[in-house]
Amino acid sequence: MMALVPTSTVNSNGENSNAEKVCDILQEIRDEFRTLKTFIAKQPQNDNGNMNNLSEMLARAEHSVKERTDNVLNMLNGNTVTTLSFNQIRGGHRHVREPSAFDQFTQYQPQQRDAENEKMNNHFFLSIFISRQRHNEGMPIISIGAQQPRLVAPGAVARLEYEAKILRNPFNKRNRQVLHENYGIQLPIIDKQQPQRSPISRNLMLGKTVEPTGILPLKSRRNPIDYPVPLTSDDAKRGIISLVERGIIPQGAHITLEPPPIQPKKSSLNDPILRTRTYLKEEPSTSIYHLDPSSMNQLAVIDELPPTPPLMDHASSGTLTEPSEKDLNFLFASGKAHESAMGESRKSSANQAHKSNSMPTNMGGIGSLVGRPLPTPASNFEYKKNFRLTIQNGITKDQTEDFLQFRQFYCLIWGNIVTVFRILEKLMYDYAIPVAFINGEKVTDLAQTVELEQKPTLEELLSTVINREDVEELIKKPGRRFFGSGGRERAAIAIQSFWRCFRDRRAYIRLRKRKWAASVIALTWLTHVKLAKVRKQLKIIRERQIDSFKTKQNDLRRNWLSISTNRRVIVHIPSLGLSQRIRRKINNLPVRENYQIGRLCDLDDPNVDIIYVSPMTINDEILQYYNKLMNLRSSVSQNTDEASSETSENASDRFMIVVPEALNSFPMHNMCLATLLKYSPRALKRIKNLIKGRESYIVTGVSHPDDLYISEYLNIPMFGCEPEASYLYSTKSGSKRIFEASKVPMPFGEYDIYNQQHLFESLAQLIVEHLDVQRWLFKIDDDYDGLGIAYCDVVTHLPCYKNVLKEAARFGDKWSNRWAQEHSYAKILSELPDILEQHTVCVNKTQFSNWQAYSKVFLTQGGIIEAYPPSDSVTSITICLSIEPDGHHTVICCGDHLHAESQFSCWGLSFPQSSVEAQELNTYCEQIVEQCKQRNIYGHVDVDFVTFIDAKTDKQQVWTIDLSIGYSEHVSLYRIMRFVTTGDFDPQTHSFTVKVKQAKQRVRHWQTGAPEYITVEKNRFAVWSARLHHSNLSVLHYSVFFQMCRAHGVGFDVRDKQGTVFELLECQRHENIGMITIGDTLQNTLSNFAYNLNAINQEITTTSMKGRSNFMLAISDIENILGITQENASSVSATTNTS
Repeated sequence: MMALVPTSTVNSNGENSNAEKVCDILQEIRDEFRTLKTFIAKQPQNDNGNMNNLSEMLARAEHSVKERTDNVLNMLNGNTVTTLSFNQIRGGHRHVREPSAFDQFTQYQPQQRDAENEKMNNHFFLSIFISRQRHNEGMPIISIGAQQPRLVAPGAVARLEYEAKILRNPFNKRNRQVLHENYGIQLPIIDKQQPQRSPISRNLMLGKTVEPTGILPLKSRRNPIDYPVPLTSDDAKRGIISLVERGIIPQGAHITLEPPPIQPKKSSLNDPILRTRTYLKEEPSTSIYHLDPSSMNQLAVIDELPPTPPLMDHASSGTLTEPSEKDLNFLFASGKAHESAMGESRKSSANQAHKSNSMPTNMGGIGSLVGRPLPTPASNFEYKKNFRLTIQNGITKDQTEDFLQFRQFYCLIWGNIVTVFRILEKLMYDYAIPVAFINGEKVTDLAQTVELEQKPTLEELLSTVINREDVEELIKKPGRRFFGSGGRERAAIAIQSFWRCFRDRRAYIRLRKRKWAASVIALTWLTHVKLAKVRKQLKIIRERQIDSFKTKQNDLRRNWLSISTNRRVIVHIPSLGLSQRIRRKINNLPVRENYQIGRLCDLDDPNVDIIYVSPMTINDEILQYYNKLMNLRSSVSQNTDEASSETSENASDRFMIVVPEALNSFPMHNMCLATLLKYSPRALKRIKNLIKGRESYIVTGVSHPDDLYISEYLNIPMFGCEPEASYLYSTKSGSKRIFEASKVPMPFGEYDIYNQQHLFESLAQLIVEHLDVQRWLFKIDDDYDGLGIAYCDVVTHLPCYKNVLKEAARFGDKWSNRWAQEHSYAKILSELPDILEQHTVCVNKTQFSNWQAYSKVFLTQGGIIEAYPPSDSVTSITICLSIEPDGHHTVICCGDHLHAESQFSCWGLSFPQSSVEAQELNTYCEQIVEQCKQRNIYGHVDVDFVTFIDAKTDKQQVWTIDLSIGYSEHVSLYRIMRFVTTGDFDPQTHSFTVKVKQAKQRVRHWQTGAPEYITVEKNRFAVWSARLHHSNLSVLHYSVFFQMCRAHGVGFDVRDKQGTVFELLECQRHENIGMITIGDTLQNTLSNFAYNLNAINQEITTTSMKGRSNFMLAISDIENILGITQENASSVSATTNTS
């Protein structure tokens, strides 16, 4: 039986004082009753009837007072007693079954107390009861025997416990009174004389009360080890802390006390295994253990408390006599038994026997016994750890010897163990486990988890089962939980719960899908509505911008004559408004845009002010260089009579460089300059303030839709065409339309190809019609700078090419008919896919690794097929045109291409061109300009031609291959050349002349005086490139670079107007640079350009730091051009001599 005895104690001083008063009053009343009963008992037996009536009245009164005393004390102490059985502590889930032995123990049957037991109010039994009550407080105790009858009222127990506390505390005020009243002991009064304290003086002494300590010498302070300070007895008395603070002992010193204040010592522990226990199986209902008075070292079990001597033997005139030896043995046996059950500090049985034998028989009173700590008996059972417990049919076998030993061994944590057993019983009962053997030690370990309020898992519960394999096999068997009692009900509940779960989950999933679909539909619709609204707004804005652009273009067209001749402001925006796909692939887009920084040299017109929007940050070094370049015009003008004083004096004051603040705001988007300027409100506002009230217009690069926004914001026209028209006719297919309408010679080919079948069929037909073409080119429509070109030498790799040649020779003049070409066309068409897959070469290998990647972009963006000139020597030519708003056009410059990285990319120009007659090229350009004006294309236009010697006719052929709409880098470099030389370009003859002062030859040698100069026109040639790249240039400052060039004679001759001028592009890495070399002949100019490249390359390149450069590739191409030029010159001279 498990008894839970919660107790409550009174803590406040007021309540303690009230309890003392109540106890005193009740005790006095009871003492008076006992005195009367004693007096009546001593009277002679004369009147028996009256005496009996008086005795009964006194007994009833004493009983009534006793009950009132108990009630009052119970109310003051708040004691409650609750008794529960082990197997009664079960939840509502337990099934009805027969009561076990534990349940039978809980059936308390009150018994009648006999008269003898009612008079057991002696202090010995009360002491025993008090001792038991202390051990039972706050702890569940398992009792094996039947419930013992209550012998003493709770109020008496509380009072006696209170008196015992007083007796144990000799400093209590009532200690002498209780000893005297209960035991007749009168303690002597000891007067303690309090030491007289001297009165505190009211006059406080101010000042220091400690003498100052000495200061260490300087040597000791610097090095206390080499110069120790002698210590005096006064220094030692001040303590270690004073020595450390004064510096006599270093602060990092390790201080050790000898001897140490705490010394280790081996503790003596008794072996619990040697302890023995005796258990009487024939008395299963016993619950109290006591020591045998004869041996005092062996436990015996008793069923009933031995009768205690009556109080009448000890009470005499209000006092109690000394207890007898028999009572002492009973007291010590009971107290030690309960102290052993509570698990207090135990001592060996030998020590206990020694103490009990040496205890005096006559003691001063029961107060001294209660106040003295009771010895602990030896352990009464064998020390055992492996307990094998049994749970059968969901019920714990709680009457086995192992279980009783286990319960007594772990009595201190029995509450948590009971919780674990309840969980195990429920598990075994639910799964109808017939027998499960439990390991007691593992249950104890698991009880620690329950104590932390953590519910044990199934794995942890099974770990406590000894026959785990059998139990786990039954538990994991499907449907096992429905085999036991109530299984049908549990099965029905499970089926219903699973069905409800399935039904509700299906409904929930259906609802969730519908909600998800509704949200997707709603979001899609909202997105569609918002996008439609945004598109509508953008369309309205774009239409407004286009209308504004057309209005301003019409005004510009009507007023162009007056605007071009009067004072004006030109806003240069060197933006490359390429498609997003191309801009994403270009790594150095700002550098490419800054190739056009030569636009500053439009200042050669004194009526022009320049606002240059820079795509890169400009530092003071670059700004200083261009200021000097603008001032160079004055030095050049001194040698001619044409220089305007206004142009030479204030050229550096008539240009302004504006850097948008959003240059670094979008590092990953690779936006063009027009877009960055659009998102730079401060730069736009500054430009607007600079052009306020002045005639101005915008000159862009490659047009972009954001140019329209800038034009509308600044409220000025744009020198160019509409961005959509510019993009359409700058593509390869769009330019082919213009060339075809212009009726200029074009290479054989096909354009507007958007599917693979069209590609193969067109290429096969072209091969059949032009068998002399060895190489065919593929160009993507929105290609830029030759990055979207691929070629394939089809004839070399075509297996049926020889058979096709034989068939063409067999048909002769009829070969041009389609019916004659059908057989060869089918053969070529069947072989083309494999040929293109294996032998196509892409120029831009970083973007297109094979034919599949290239053809995917080619068919997506559209493209053309074009024949490569059938010659070993092919020269490319670029002519830069300007179509003014009023319809007039001029040829700005022209030149032959220089190649470095790729033969399909223009690296530089040799100016002016000398490969084709100027009249022929001008005719072609006029035809192209007429078609451009019909399509409202104005502004700057570049036309590319190729020339070669036709092997069939042995004549020079010219093909028009490309059209680029927008301001190019070649125009920018030409502006610099014209600015520093003050020369003029003749578009009719394609020649560039400068005026140079030359000393006049004297007619007579005897004439003296200052030489006379005459102005002479001389031809000048130039080679320029803005794409010089060398990674080692970044290690040099521009000042050092110019000193290095000056050391090698690289510079510009102001008097002769020839030499080298550089174009600085960037200020951070400055790996890129532009260079213009001017000479009197084309051969000398090419040689000087190659020499400059070689000198710079040798100066900045070492064996350990070669770097990345395109210098050597350009030098190689220039050497090839020089070789061809020398061969042409020698052949011309030979022909002249022959004629």
